[in-house]
Amino acid sequence: MILYQDKSIFIPENINTSNNQKIFVIIKGQEVLEDAISGQVALLGEDDLKWSNLELLSEHFLGYLDDKALYAAELSQSSNLLDNTKMSTMYALLGRVSDSLFIALSRAVQIVEWYRSNQYCGKCSKSLQEDEKERAMKCSCGNLVYPRISPCVIVLVTKGEELLLAHNKNFPGNFYSTLAGFIEPGESAEDSLKREVLEEVNIRIKNLTYFGSQSWPFPSQLMLGFHAEYETGEVKPDGVEIDKADWFNYKKLPQVPPANISISGQLIESYVRKLKEN
Repeated sequence: MILYQDKSIFIPENINTSNNQKIFVIIKGQEVLEDAISGQVALLGEDDLKWSNLELLSEHFLGYLDDKALYAAELSQSSNLLDNTKMSTMYALLGRVSDSLFIALSRAVQIVEWYRSNQYCGKCSKSLQEDEKERAMKCSCGNLVYPRISPCVIVLVTKGEELLLAHNKNFPGNFYSTLAGFIEPGESAEDSLKREVLEEVNIRIKNLTYFGSQSWPFPSQLMLGFHAEYETGEVKPDGVEIDKADWFNYKKLPQVPPANISISGQLIESYVRKLKEN
């Protein structure tokens, strides 16, 4: 068994290397196998799999991790685990493993979930098969089913030295974050931002600037991050998703997401750093 954590380098699947050695990340549901003693992600070599007696349902090539071909192996729900191992959620691994390894694990969980959820055609109900040329499930009727990625927008709205932060009903305690929502059909990212902020806290925004993006595998989002400035309106939470929202001076912020694990935290950190430098 191989343990990877801080120095792993993940290369996407479309880049070939000369190393044919295979390693496997074990996925059960949406959880990842880890070493129960060290708390590090456990990856298995081909020899490890032979004696492990793990009940595997499918295997999916992901790319290369430290120059070794990395596969996601789907574990059956009834299968036993190896001694001194346990399954861990992606939330539990967030911030505990390197960004590169987290990207690889995120890819593994999402591809296994996509494969498991798309065994039959939604048009004609026939069985689907993996396409030989691209990442897709194909049907004899011509239907192709690609892995689902749900685009979302997330925005830090500011007014001078004040940041608009909100408490979602599902957040613990007094934890606050930036506003976010899914892009709807026919919307641009900018239109979606304006709609979400207006719907959730009754604020109109202006001067939107793109910040960056983050894959968020809970279960399959791509977060598009923006900064925006306040235009008009009084803060009024919608009471459906957002139960509390307010303006906070950058020197007296509530508990917010850490910048090392979320784009929300990065948006906040970048703006606070800009204010401190001016």
